[in-house]
Amino acid sequence: MSLSVESPPSRVVAPRGELVPAHERTATAREFLWIWHSAQFSFGVVVLGSVPVSFGLGWWGSVTSALLGLLIGTLVFAPLARFGMRTGATDAVSSAAHFGVRGRVITNAITLCVAIGFFAIAVWTGGTAVLVAGQRMFGTPAGTGELAAVIPVVAVAVVLVAVFGLRALMATYKIVTVVGGLVLLGLVVALLPGFDPGTTGTPLLGGFWPTWALGVSFGITVPITYATLQGDYSRHLRPGTTDRGAVGWNGVAMFLSNAIALVVGIMATTMFADPSVPWVIALTGVVPPWFVAFVVVFGFFGTLPQGALCVYAAGLSAHSLVRGASRARCTVAMAAVGVAVLYVGAVAYDAIGSISTFILFLLALIAPWSAIMLVGFAQRGGRYAPDELVGPGRYWFTGGVNLRAVAAFLPAVALGLLLAANPVYTGPLAGIAGGVDLSCVVPFAVAGAGYHLLCRAFPEREAEVPRG
Repeated sequence: MSLSVESPPSRVVAPRGELVPAHERTATAREFLWIWHSAQFSFGVVVLGSVPVSFGLGWWGSVTSALLGLLIGTLVFAPLARFGMRTGATDAVSSAAHFGVRGRVITNAITLCVAIGFFAIAVWTGGTAVLVAGQRMFGTPAGTGELAAVIPVVAVAVVLVAVFGLRALMATYKIVTVVGGLVLLGLVVALLPGFDPGTTGTPLLGGFWPTWALGVSFGITVPITYATLQGDYSRHLRPGTTDRGAVGWNGVAMFLSNAIALVVGIMATTMFADPSVPWVIALTGVVPPWFVAFVVVFGFFGTLPQGALCVYAAGLSAHSLVRGASRARCTVAMAAVGVAVLYVGAVAYDAIGSISTFILFLLALIAPWSAIMLVGFAQRGGRYAPDELVGPGRYWFTGGVNLRAVAAFLPAVALGLLLAANPVYTGPLAGIAGGVDLSCVVPFAVAGAGYHLLCRAFPEREAEVPRG
């Protein structure tokens, strides 16, 4: 039995630019080390180390829960690198194999929202770090007006890197990985004299283990947030790269980079006298004067790879939807949207926390999407027809949409929203596990199982690629 109710129109070949030809794929799997370390070595990620501490876990509870969560999340994240390898396309385009040529707009929407949101947060944290450090060093003002003036400068630098494409990005990644790594090492050295590893807190959920489980849930979400972005790079992996190599280096790079950033963030946060003070401001209050200049360097240059990675992904995703515009124009347009979001959220309403919460909401979309893609890959044995991902053909399904994937995806998303709990919104089922956030784990399981069962009941024969 099949869910298709119409025959697809005549097949077309993917236009130039949608797919990277095999002879142009020259990247190695080890380059994931540069990509993910540079992206995580920014205040936009280091500041996330404050989250488990805010749960009242203290040093050891925060570190152990975050690292275990990172490991679990990485095990979900890393295998997704295989899609770009197989298709030579971004994750948005590759997802057509499971969501349909038209249904993959779901992936485009997720990618655009995640990329624009993180671009805004990266520019905000970088600009704020520069202002606050400048205030401490030179007595310059660091108010909303000054932030409004700094935002365009930081944003333009980020966009210039992204517009020039992959080569410029990789060059920036390598430089920032080294510089950012040295700054983080210097930060640890600067904080070490006053650091107390015995720091404890009051568990948010009333007991240590339920709160520790909440910290694990947080750690899981960090790698998964990047799920729809990695195809931008894995599609450039040279022929002959093995699945083991791609998945292994992708996972190792994601885990190590986040582990370093979060552990340093946790270490700094445990030393803050007033947790209510904005993180960057509190940081400049605990480091010695000689280190403040490095905060400026880290604040500005650390923003470049994180912001550029995001706006580059947004540009690629928009370009795959708007065929008449160049990738560079789409990148600039998406950056403009990101700056507008930042002005509204951080300058006009001083509500950058709402932007962060918006990103957390997106996990209710990313988790079930990841499950469907992984289940689909296993069912197809990793075999795809790349030239048919963007036009009528074997991935047309029903009017361009794979109803099986959508039918598994939407209920899982709804369930994730019902389970979500954050400062802005609490779902009616949020307390079902004693306060532990299940809005990522449960939708992942539900979507994966649902898609598998629907494919068993209604096989995707029209999408099968012959072995050979």
